[in-house]
Amino acid sequence: MNEQKASAAMSEVPAPNRSPKRGRLCSIENANRVATRVAEHIATDTAVVKTGNPLQPFRVVLASKATPGRTVSRVVTCNDDDPEVQ
Repeated sequence: MNEQKASAAMSEVPAPNRSPKRGRLCSIENANRVATRVAEHIATDTAVVKTGNPLQPFRVVLASKATPGRTVSRVVTCNDDDPEVQ
């Protein structure tokens, strides 16, 4: 199955009836919030990827492990705590 067909198949999966709390937990906003917190905690880049699973539509992974065709967003860390030496 090529990527276009796989992508179309994922979008055809009907979303299950969710409680409002599940809806918030499954949102892209929540996934981005979690990705930011994880990136800050481990001091490395993270990414939010699509899963194709309506019960967990997004997952946070290390950016280096993210599949490019499934990446929705990315959190890039920057270590600027140390002053620049001149």
